[in-house]
Amino acid sequence: MACFLGVDSSLPTNKTIPCSITEQNNSVVFDCSARSLKEVPQPTDYKSNSVVLLLKQNLIQTIDQSSFQEWQNLTKIDISVNHYPKSRLDNVNKCKRGLEIRNGTFSNLTKLEQLIIESNYYDTKTSPAVITPENQLVKPQCSKYGKTLDLSLNSIFFIDPEEFRAFSDIACLNFSSNGIGQDLNGSEFIYFPNLAYLDLSYNKLDFASFGAFQELKQLEVLDISYNRHYFIVEGVTHHLHFIENLHKLTILNLSWNEISTLTEPEIKSNSLKELRFAGNRLDVLWRKGDTRYLNLFKQCTNLSLLDISHNRIHIMPDEALINLPTNLSELYFNQNGLQFFAWKNLRYFKNLKILDLSHNRLTMIIAHLSNYTQSLQTLIISYNSIQTLADGFLIKAVSLTHLDLSFNLIQSINKSIFLSGNDNYLKVLKLKGNPFDCTCEIIDLVQWIIKNNVTIPRLATDVNCATPNNWKKKGIIAFDIQTCNVDMIAMLLFLTSSLVIVPLTTLPVVKHLFYWDVWYIYHWCRARLKRFKVRSSGSVYDAFITYDETDPAVTDWIYNELCHQIEDKGNKSILLCLEERDWEPGKAVIDNIAQSINQSKKTLFVLTKKYITKGKFQTAFYLAMQKLMDENMDVIVIVLLQPVLQNSQYLRLRKKICKSSILEWPKNPKAKPLFWQKMKNVLLTENYTRYNNMYTDYIAM
Repeated sequence: MACFLGVDSSLPTNKTIPCSITEQNNSVVFDCSARSLKEVPQPTDYKSNSVVLLLKQNLIQTIDQSSFQEWQNLTKIDISVNHYPKSRLDNVNKCKRGLEIRNGTFSNLTKLEQLIIESNYYDTKTSPAVITPENQLVKPQCSKYGKTLDLSLNSIFFIDPEEFRAFSDIACLNFSSNGIGQDLNGSEFIYFPNLAYLDLSYNKLDFASFGAFQELKQLEVLDISYNRHYFIVEGVTHHLHFIENLHKLTILNLSWNEISTLTEPEIKSNSLKELRFAGNRLDVLWRKGDTRYLNLFKQCTNLSLLDISHNRIHIMPDEALINLPTNLSELYFNQNGLQFFAWKNLRYFKNLKILDLSHNRLTMIIAHLSNYTQSLQTLIISYNSIQTLADGFLIKAVSLTHLDLSFNLIQSINKSIFLSGNDNYLKVLKLKGNPFDCTCEIIDLVQWIIKNNVTIPRLATDVNCATPNNWKKKGIIAFDIQTCNVDMIAMLLFLTSSLVIVPLTTLPVVKHLFYWDVWYIYHWCRARLKRFKVRSSGSVYDAFITYDETDPAVTDWIYNELCHQIEDKGNKSILLCLEERDWEPGKAVIDNIAQSINQSKKTLFVLTKKYITKGKFQTAFYLAMQKLMDENMDVIVIVLLQPVLQNSQYLRLRKKICKSSILEWPKNPKAKPLFWQKMKNVLLTENYTRYNNMYTDYIAM
């Protein structure tokens, strides 16, 4: 049977069989699919240097060199699915069930760039499995590498290199979904010297041989995803050593192989730029206590894209994250059930531009993201459990232009989170699927959306309110701001009137009923305050400071901290006595100490571990205690710069009697103002006024 096609104007016309003829991308397309053809049709004439012939879903059983003798300008042939329907196979016993391609069939087609032979029966005993991949590698067009041969979905169980002698100029070869189960040894593709793109996904390949793929010197893209059969077998070595044989390999897909153990602790490649490792078991490789595989990807020195999604990594070891290739520009960590992400470790990836953390269990985002990354452009954290965004999250994040917060638990967002004006660098913001609470608290977000030129996809239809019920499923952008403004004005008027009316009505009543009580309390409190301000007569200084003057750190603290806070700050002047500043030159040390204690209202001991061992401290402490015994004046105040005298009976007793006279230098910087205020209070008041009443009976006054 033949189909004779003639010429009419620029396109040929079909005179016998109604094949569809169109022109696409400067090529004439002959679509003879699903015509029940048993032979390849032959045209009589056509005007085109580029011809595409589609023969899908026919009944062609045999093709040879004569089948395409009139198609000299063919650039693409698609002869997929050429077999009898499965329901008719039992009734076609004398016919071949699959397509037979004889040697030399395509040898004269010098312009042929793409050959597709998908889903044809090559084995009369087994029908091809029809597989619909859910997560294929996002591949560039195969044809961009050159001539293409597509043999996918054909139930090919063994690759015989002799069958491909005539295909030496093929640059892209697709063997996916064939059930190939052989152990690759480096001889299968010897007749493809220019092969740059190889798809072996959905097979049962064995990579145990060190020589696998060694013949493919020009290979740039290798897809061996969905070959789990080799990696799930227990008790055998699981090699990825073949990667080191491919010196031009830039894209490798190892996804969905359930890799949970490897013979080599590291994948090594200097050429690899894109590695797909989704659907494996990094949770097993990186289990707690197992350090063998923490450097698994570190030796991929030029890697810029790494996909480790779907690896069940609930807890990411810090060392594993830090040891990822530092040149990464894209990192896909989605759908792992991750509970916490160490945001601070982003500082190790100076070139990271895309980070995908979607479909995890994250509950927070770190504040001041810019402190840890200055390169991140796209952050995807959708489908997590984030309720609030940290203050300062986007401050100075000048590189971040795309932020995906969709499908979290965010009810409201303060306008200070999303910066405005020149401080706002966001271009795309995704908020779909969050349960926004459309009360007056959402005004900030609505106003920010209106005032800033940021693209929010499906803002009017999918960024909706969840509460209250009267706003449920309505867009937040439609929220009536004026209603809240009216409520705010009413609230301000109410507060103003209350502040005027309440005092005018209550003051006369209070004066009439409690005037003399208030007068008495006022004067009593005034008298108490005067008592605290009483100073002993004859004192020159408020406090004598004794410390280790040989310790530079302590001396610096005395002059730059204590003197500055006590003498220079505050409304009340406090005069301190210091050894290097106020002692008489040439006078004996013990005499200077005695005079300083006698002329000061308080003696303040600044204690360190080194100082308490010195005789000077013991002398000063003895003289201060002597003043207590002789003059009944408790003048001792202790400052612990370091934890010393923890087992001292005296210190324990003093804490019980007069706890406020023992001060400890705080570890938290925010507590320093309180420390200085306590010190001023101690220096300006008498110790006995702060004694614990439970112990006053044991103190001689």
